[in-house]
Amino acid sequence: MLADRIRTALILAIVFVLISTQSSTFLFSIIISVTIIFMGWEWAALAGFASKSLKILWIICLSIILALAYFALGITSLNSDINTWLGINILIFGALFWICCPLILYAYPEYSAIWNTRYRISALGIFALIPAWCGMIFLKYFDSSGLLILLLVILVAAADIGAYFSGKAFGRRKLALMLSPNKTWEGVIGGFLSCSAIAIPLAFYFIPDVERVNAVSLLLLNVTVVFFSIIGDLLESMLKRNQGVKDSGSLLPGHGGILDRVDGLLAVIPCCSLVLYFIF
Repeated sequence: MLADRIRTALILAIVFVLISTQSSTFLFSIIISVTIIFMGWEWAALAGFASKSLKILWIICLSIILALAYFALGITSLNSDINTWLGINILIFGALFWICCPLILYAYPEYSAIWNTRYRISALGIFALIPAWCGMIFLKYFDSSGLLILLLVILVAAADIGAYFSGKAFGRRKLALMLSPNKTWEGVIGGFLSCSAIAIPLAFYFIPDVERVNAVSLLLLNVTVVFFSIIGDLLESMLKRNQGVKDSGSLLPGHGGILDRVDGLLAVIPCCSLVLYFIF
């Protein structure tokens, strides 16, 4: 199990680095869109769509929204830029959704009836997936080297690893017992420290406008990464607990589904894309 987990993680890391840094902006957008479709299939299961026909219908709806977004943003193989104004507004919408998510998480399970229907969870999926899709593509067009995307992925991974080991070693105070019993406040602190330790050296290489990198901007980026990675993780944990499943899928050996690997990143991407765009 552990060997499968490590092998899958290494393969995913290598593939993602190559895709982010070596592909064109248009090819990158295609790959990200296909990935979002797979994630949408897993989200349909979390929404409670048991039949394959309903899942396919949900995927068709998601695909139509992606196609419309492609057209509206002006993503083509000939364009070297996209509709920045629309992209920023999609990211703001996504950030507002994730900012409001703690209210849903805090009220679980007492007020779960407010969102706990298949179609409302499907709507949550649109709010979570589309801004993340937009954020990845937005960052690639903003910095075609792909380094900004890699920076966020690395920071989220560092926060997760730091939270895991510090929680294991020092964890006492539960963060969200009803949603994820293993998460602790000590883990949050460890995640922030590990994220900060990685961000300080990497930011000067990964961020194009290095003159704007300072302590305040790095603190804002780190806080945003850690906070929203936890929110994204807890939201998926809530949906899995709601359906009584351990994983969102079985596509990745040793890891579960794609959503299990990128739940925190879904929340981080739109929020941190705005930070990177306006601050750096």
